[in-house]
Amino acid sequence: MKNNLLKLLTNDNEVRMYITDATDIIEHGNIKDIKSDFSKELYRRIFICCCLLRGLLTERDQRLDISIRFKPQGYSVYCNIDGEGNIHCTFSSKLKVFTGKMEDLAGKGATMSISRGGWMSGMFTGTIELRADSIEGCFSDFYCRSEQVETIFKIFICNGIMRGCMIQPLPFVERKNLEYLTDYINSNQNTLTLLEWADLPNKLSSYARVIEEYKIQIECNCSREMFFGILMSVEMDELKQSIQLNKSEELECGICGKKYLFNGDDLKEIVKIKEGI
Repeated sequence: MKNNLLKLLTNDNEVRMYITDATDIIEHGNIKDIKSDFSKELYRRIFICCCLLRGLLTERDQRLDISIRFKPQGYSVYCNIDGEGNIHCTFSSKLKVFTGKMEDLAGKGATMSISRGGWMSGMFTGTIELRADSIEGCFSDFYCRSEQVETIFKIFICNGIMRGCMIQPLPFVERKNLEYLTDYINSNQNTLTLLEWADLPNKLSSYARVIEEYKIQIECNCSREMFFGILMSVEMDELKQSIQLNKSEELECGICGKKYLFNGDDLKEIVKIKEGI
């Protein structure tokens, strides 16, 4: 399988950039189980953002767990990204059939939590309220507000091709150089989407050079432990509420469709671990 995630550094060494082609892996995901057009588009955009974030994982045992709780009760997303390039994205049953708009989901009460770390080093979690009018804007807000790292997400979808770009200026960047690069990306979206993937480095060579390449895996290596880690990113109050209601949590793998059930005892164990961190 081709390397479908590129890490680039601008020729002035001021901005790092990631570009991914998620077309094939999305087709092998569980998008077929999502019913509404809006939710299918939301799934694609979240999945592309997850592919880009894989570039931030520098060790094989590292992972990112993403929990998105939208405003209406029961509308949620769970994602997991590991250092080997496996991407999992799961929508709640209500979100799979949602037919509204982004402004119906985001706003006061809607949150995004992202945990980063490894099994040995522990996980570190940040949470923000979702205010942006697009899901890529929500990811940008998270890294700007929670991680204090300016981050720009761009999604390109055209003629069945699904690509994305993540831009992170380094601390010493000159603003005019960053603006020049983002203007170039914005004005060449169609070209960057439809150009043959192998030709992209040459197209961008006047601005940036490829310094690393990664594979986003189609193969599924899901496990109960991985989804246990995803539940670790859920807000404590929500876990305690499920325990009080004697409610189990069922998570479905975004690639193979396998389901994992966590009962009240499992949720109590997660709460105990989170309280001890």
